[in-house]
Amino acid sequence: MGHDTDIVALVGAGERGRAILEALLRVPGIEVRYVVDDDRDAPAIALARERGLRWRTDGRLDDLAADADLDLVVETSGDPTALAALRAAGIADDRLLSAAGCDLVVRLLGELRAVVDRANSDKARYLRQASHQVKSPLASIETYVGVVLGGYTGEIPDRTREVMEKIRARCDAALAALAKRRALADLRSIDRGDLETSTVRLGELVDRAVAELAALAAAREVTVGVTPVDEPDLVRCDPDTTVALLHELLENAIVYSTAGGTVEVAVAAAAGDRLAVTVADHGIGIPARCLPHVFDEDYRADAAVKHHPDGAGLGLAVARRIADLHGFELTAVSDEGHGSVFTLTSPRAAGA
Repeated sequence: MGHDTDIVALVGAGERGRAILEALLRVPGIEVRYVVDDDRDAPAIALARERGLRWRTDGRLDDLAADADLDLVVETSGDPTALAALRAAGIADDRLLSAAGCDLVVRLLGELRAVVDRANSDKARYLRQASHQVKSPLASIETYVGVVLGGYTGEIPDRTREVMEKIRARCDAALAALAKRRALADLRSIDRGDLETSTVRLGELVDRAVAELAALAAAREVTVGVTPVDEPDLVRCDPDTTVALLHELLENAIVYSTAGGTVEVAVAAAAGDRLAVTVADHGIGIPARCLPHVFDEDYRADAAVKHHPDGAGLGLAVARRIADLHGFELTAVSDEGHGSVFTLTSPRAAGA
């Protein structure tokens, strides 16, 4: 399969289809792009609506056949008519998995997920131990620097003050990076079922994230503008982790803006009865060759390192993990030298 993420379509959305869909959604590196059935109330169709996936019940298969990125079509029912329709639509056998292979796939996905969970749990436990050992001396250094800068050791030359300020800034950056690395490890050791979800207003979560970053925006001379929500905006999510996700997107936009720049945040309707939060900046932008990697852990473009040397390359990886846990879609577009737009898309909650 020729790209980093394997693209899958699921055809046949009964109870078996839902079980397979749930398994696929839990595995990193797999994107379920289509869910197809002839019953609007089929269990997997209901799950697809909840997760904001593309779904259809009109019997058309032309979009599957036309999608050159589609790696695999999983037919769960074993109905010969369904298999014949897929082949007639142009789905080649080397991209088609019939019901006979589904049980094996589900078992393998379950085993893979168990291995990933154990690895992530071990990593999170190691990072918790290591972060404590690293955090204590960093915090001590920061305290001593504060004592010197506070004048408690007597007057210091301007050059010494400058050096001490740089040391304090690097300690702050190191502690922040350590906290994000630990948060990312913790997020990778949990599953969707561990989230404490409730129905909340998306605009209120945006306001919380903006308020958390008011001091940073002021320090970097960046204006953050929020377009008021003018329609129902209920979503079902874990409020605290969703605010953390929005915080990372906003922090990224503020940090990579130039002094005097603006960041615009808006919540609006999106296709498929969904809501989208857009975070747009007019900063340094992202080179086209780097855009596919912006959500990778530890990845930083050269221009980003030059603009913000203390960055850790972890914030957008945290945002991606939280989005994946919720089944949200998170995308980025950018024009190098002119800014970037990050879009978070979520299904509306019932009653929205």
